[in-house]
Amino acid sequence: MSRKQIATQDSILPFQIEPYYLRGRFVRLSHVSKAILHRHQYPDSVAKLITEMLILAPCLSSSLKYDGVFTLQVSGQDPIKTLLVDVTSNGALRAYAAYNPEKINSDSTNEPLQKLTGGGYIAFTVDQGRNEDRYQGIVELNKNSLADCVHDYFRNSEQIETIVNLSVEKSFSGAWHGAAIIIQKEAFPGGKQLPIGATQEDYEEAWRNAAIMLASCTKTELLDTAEKPNELLYKLFHETGVRIYPKKFLKDECRCSIEKIENMLLSLNTEERQDLRVDGKITVTCEFCKVEHTYDEHRLEKLLLTRNDH
Repeated sequence: MSRKQIATQDSILPFQIEPYYLRGRFVRLSHVSKAILHRHQYPDSVAKLITEMLILAPCLSSSLKYDGVFTLQVSGQDPIKTLLVDVTSNGALRAYAAYNPEKINSDSTNEPLQKLTGGGYIAFTVDQGRNEDRYQGIVELNKNSLADCVHDYFRNSEQIETIVNLSVEKSFSGAWHGAAIIIQKEAFPGGKQLPIGATQEDYEEAWRNAAIMLASCTKTELLDTAEKPNELLYKLFHETGVRIYPKKFLKDECRCSIEKIENMLLSLNTEERQDLRVDGKITVTCEFCKVEHTYDEHRLEKLLLTRNDH
């Protein structure tokens, strides 16, 4: 199997809590998070946050109609400077982190988010290409967890009540995996009409009950891969009913390409390319997938000739 893409059963499962159209998604990751983190070898404190973001990104993006890339990015100060995860509309995930190894506690996974980042912000971005508007939402990193920051963003910026139950852990084999269930309530129930005879008060009560049931879901239940996601959803919301929609699979796949690398090299002047040489060669490493592309004198000359021919 290529390092570029690993097929998995990891997926997003959309659902709706009846009868008031409360929407939700269930995301579970194991193979994808294992593959991505294996090639980076991050310390546990960083790996835990990256795993959480690998789960949150498809949780959030799957509520949107877009054709492109959804990016979730944490910009901190010290010791963690950047956490970046993006997911395409076809389910391709990748991740990258930048941090100060001298100041980070490698073994601790219990330090609050604010301490690990030293403040900063988290950004939600949807990029659909050159011909479409680019959307971005930003919220301060003023909470102790990523899930709490997500709650704040939707409540204050989007006016959408949102609850996330998120859990990740490191297995005995050293692989990180996790799962999350997210439910959302709009000011009006999904733009639809309330069932006949129901009131807005009934709707609010249904939301409170759904929130209580989601909060009752334990870490053990979320991470139990022996129990299928739809079975857990039925267990949580069977009293009112839950409608399950087709799942969407997630995969470990980077979008780096030879074309992008060569365009970057061609954009440099002779002196800039010379500064990049080590032992006469330029090696370009993708920070996401860690694949290396090496250009010796012959390959560079051929590349430059190609540009001149055009």
